[in-house]
Order: sequence, then C-alpha cells, then structure tokens
Amino acid sequence: GVTFTCDELGTQLVELWSRDLAGNADYCETYVIVQDNIGVCTPGDKATVAGVLATELNKGLESASVQLEATHLSQPPVSLFMKSDVNGVYGFPNAMPFGSDYTVTPVKDDDPLNGVSTFDLVLINKHILGLEPLNSPYKMIAADANNSRSITTFDIVELRKLILGQYTELPNNTSWRFVDEDYQFPNASNPFQDIFPETISVADVQASHFDDDFVAVKVGDVNGNVVTSSLYSVEDRTSGELLFDAQDRRVKAGETFTVDFRATEK
Repeated sequence: GVTFTCDELGTQLVELWSRDLAGNADYCETYVIVQDNIGVCTPGDKATVAGVLATELNKGLESASVQLEATHLSQPPVSLFMKSDVNGVYGFPNAMPFGSDYTVTPVKDDDPLNGVSTFDLVLINKHILGLEPLNSPYKMIAADANNSRSITTFDIVELRKLILGQYTELPNNTSWRFVDEDYQFPNASNPFQDIFPETISVADVQASHFDDDFVAVKVGDVNGNVVTSSLYSVEDRTSGELLFDAQDRRVKAGETFTVDFRATEK
C-alpha cells in the first residue's frame, strides 16, 4: 500500500506489483491522480480555482465537464476533472501550489437538439437576410452550426438535418461552446473577427481564483429556450386546443372519398 498526503496532490508515479505462489514477482509503473475534492487539506499553501458556467440569460449549466491542468517548476503536474452542479458552479479547492501556471477548459457535447427548433432556423434566416439581426455575439456564435466562423444558409441546412434526424450530432461542432465571461468582443456585431477564448489560463498564480466564469452557448439555440439543468422544466409546446371543421355528408359502402380538415377561426 501507499499513503499520500496533502503535499502530494496531483499526479504521482506508483509501482503495481504482482507475485505468484512460486514467489515470482514483477511490476509495472503507472500513476494515480491524488485529489482533494472535499477540501480537507489545510489551505494556505495551495491555490483554489472555481467559477460558474451560465448562459447569457444567467441560467447555470449542469453536468458540464471541467478540466484543470496546472504545471509548476518544482512540483508534479496537476490534472483534475469535475462536473458542474445544478447551478453551473465548479470548484477545485486547494488544487495546486502557488506559482503554478494553469488552464481551465469546460466541455459539454451531448443532447444536441436541446433548445433547437424550426423557430431558431427562422431567426437565423432573418439574420442572414438582414431583416432582424441577432442582437448579441453569443447568439451569433450559437447560429454558427458548422463552426465556419460565419453565419450562412449552410448553418440552417446543418440544423435542419439535426431536427429531421439525419444527424445525431453536428459533424463540425460541439453541442456547447464556452466563452471567457471577462472577454470583450472587439466587434460585438461580428464575434468571429478575432478568436474568442474558450479556456481561461493564468500564469504564476499568486492567489486563489473564485471567478473563472464562462458564458455557455448552446449551438443552434438563438432564442434562449435551452434547458440547462434539472432546476428548469422543459418548455411545454403542446398546451391548448386546435379545433378543425369537416364537412358532414353521407357516404355509401365501398365509396372512396376525401375529407378536408380546416382549422376553425376560434
């Protein structure tokens, strides 16, 4: 067995031994990642990294994978993973020595149809035609379904294939994109003018960071109705009644006839 302490958080090399009944033995080298996910290690000599993943409408994103990679000149590298909670919060308490360089990378690539409907296609088409431009850079990033760094009819084609079931996922994009919340777009009407940051990197960290926040963007959802966590219910699109009128007439056995249904004006 082997025991690790708070001084050995991060990647540690270990030897895995095997011995048979005749006494023959051999080993291989591998590694374990020592984590302090419940924060029992004494704070003070380690830096904490935390933040929130939330949409432009401030809806926290649940179950996104967040990776923390850190390096230090005199310490083993740190590689930690966790899932954001129902409010979109993530945190790596006492994760790395002060003086480390670190990068935080969020990822979520599931349920691509979440929040995507034909109404989004209508809004994207209006933007392309200049009739009703999308009014935020995050909506424009969401509209770029094929990840071409532009918004064209090809994006509508890709999303239509997704809605019709011809795609189970977008071939050139992930379900979610993430933008550093502190990033200021040089041109808010064209977020693709420069490469926007989808990670947060800090060099020579000298204090804990509790506000490494990201804006979560659901690809294809430009009207903001995506369900981001179990705190929010799915939008009900089937409420209400639709009444039809049909002509009342007599028919004979074996007769072939057509019934026209028309929506009532009620």
